[in-house]
Amino acid sequence: MRNNSESMTKKTKHSTQKLLYLAPCILVLFSVYVLFTHLFVRSTKAISPVAVFRTETSSTHSYKVIQKKKGSICPILQAGLGNRLFQFSTSFAVARTKQMELIVPPDADIRKVFEINVTFTKSKGLCKGFRKVLDKAHATYSKSLLNFSSTDNIQLGTGLQSWKYFYMYDKQLRRQLTFRKIIQNTAEQTILKILQRRRIKSRKSITLVGVHIRRGDKVRNNDGFNIASPEYLNRSVSSYTRRYAPVLFLVISDGMAWSKNNMPLHVPVEFISLGKREFDMATAIACDHTIMTIGTFGWWIAYLTGGEVVYVKDAAKKGSQFERILNFADHFYPHWVGL
Repeated sequence: MRNNSESMTKKTKHSTQKLLYLAPCILVLFSVYVLFTHLFVRSTKAISPVAVFRTETSSTHSYKVIQKKKGSICPILQAGLGNRLFQFSTSFAVARTKQMELIVPPDADIRKVFEINVTFTKSKGLCKGFRKVLDKAHATYSKSLLNFSSTDNIQLGTGLQSWKYFYMYDKQLRRQLTFRKIIQNTAEQTILKILQRRRIKSRKSITLVGVHIRRGDKVRNNDGFNIASPEYLNRSVSSYTRRYAPVLFLVISDGMAWSKNNMPLHVPVEFISLGKREFDMATAIACDHTIMTIGTFGWWIAYLTGGEVVYVKDAAKKGSQFERILNFADHFYPHWVGL
């Protein structure tokens, strides 16, 4: 019994020594575990995802995450189709340059003619509260007109009749101003029928020149426009017949009776009147080159055709208001020819 008691005492003493030896190690390991757990939690809080475009102050940080506000441009689309094309095109270019949103209502007339795919809104009243920036120079480029912030909400309107506002986005703009299929197809079929009637087998075998003769409300006006004369038409036609053969002239006009009586008779001419301005315009644009007279409608025919262009060099009457606001270098492309 005594031997057993001594054996038990030795075992108990030995276990106690082991516990005394391990206790500090366990304490150290526990401390390390607590420390690493604390650091991990803090690290997780520090790298929590933050919304990039929210404006807020973090409760644990002193810096702000700033949202960049994006402004909008609503073109004021008014007057004739040519005027609206200038208003849209300038707004389109400015919006791209300033990285702003361009808003064109879904029911805008210009959308019914062209395959425009910029932003639209169903809220008709959205743009009405925007500040108006208006160009009163019309046919003169004004760089200062566009000195507004890219975070502003703007209505941009009136003349804007300078290529300098949008030339840098020429390719993108031409894609926006693609005619709707029904208009494009009508123009192509009109030309095809003319060629068939004249027994011209291939479109490539003839040069087509689109002629736009503006008369209408400009005949007896006090705006200062010089409408085209028979002499101008003769000079313009001759400038093409000297360089191209065979050549065919397709005429559209809002004064067709006058045009038929005053177009040169020594050249082949077809007079086009399809009942809607956009169909006439598309037919003239499907030609190779352009003779324009006055007005923005003819200007856009010349631009969208993309060939050679002649225009009336004395389009403004001397001393008129139109002469004062017309800057030829700003309004007409440098490679267009005034006759």
